[in-house]
Amino acid sequence: MKSRLDDLFDFACSEVREEDFRVFCPKDPGDMSYVALCTAVLAQKEIPEDVDPEWFEIFGIAQRGSPEQVSHADRFLRFKLFCGAVAAKFLLVEPGLDTVVIVNYVCCSLVQSARAIGNRELTEILLGVFPALAKEMEDYRAPSGWVVQEYPFCLLSGMLMAEDLENHEKVVDLAGQLLKAEEQVREDSFFPGHEFLLGLTNYDSLHVDWLALAASLVNPENEEDITAVKSKLEEVEKWRAGKAT
Repeated sequence: MKSRLDDLFDFACSEVREEDFRVFCPKDPGDMSYVALCTAVLAQKEIPEDVDPEWFEIFGIAQRGSPEQVSHADRFLRFKLFCGAVAAKFLLVEPGLDTVVIVNYVCCSLVQSARAIGNRELTEILLGVFPALAKEMEDYRAPSGWVVQEYPFCLLSGMLMAEDLENHEKVVDLAGQLLKAEEQVREDSFFPGHEFLLGLTNYDSLHVDWLALAASLVNPENEEDITAVKSKLEEVEKWRAGKAT
């Protein structure tokens, strides 16, 4: 697990440059410097032991933002990948970092980055990272007994990466894990959402992105578990469309 996350972090650090931070990080962050936080991680090739809350703003820019200029698209993609890799490392250190490191945002951002970059090595790394990260968070219990409810998003992310690698057997395996995990988390958590998977989180600004990603899943052999995942997410889309009318 750790080696795959290290591979992801190293890959991201090799892609990003300090000038990328200066373009996309806010110019006036108040008491802290977002650029300084990012630059320190890049220079030292390790994340800090304590997660500064300022990272929330940095992750938000990367996960929900976009470059203002078309010429900056590739640079923003490197920045987005770097932030996703750092966030994933933070989650390994402290799986309960809700609000600062939002699991479904991190997963969505990494999948989008991998697909945009189109590098097989990166996709293979993420296929190793996502299921293992899900297991790490599944096993995590806060002193109160609280469990990280969003970890099933990691399993859907793994399905998408396995599909990109044409590893159909792995897609089927992760689909089965996702269905079981989603059901278990819904029973264990206090989230009353009615939507499959997406109802497990209050952080929904990327849910349209998730539905679009899930729509790309194919199922040439009509595997039951993949069909179930796709149909349940399609029902979410129909349910939302009905609410909007």
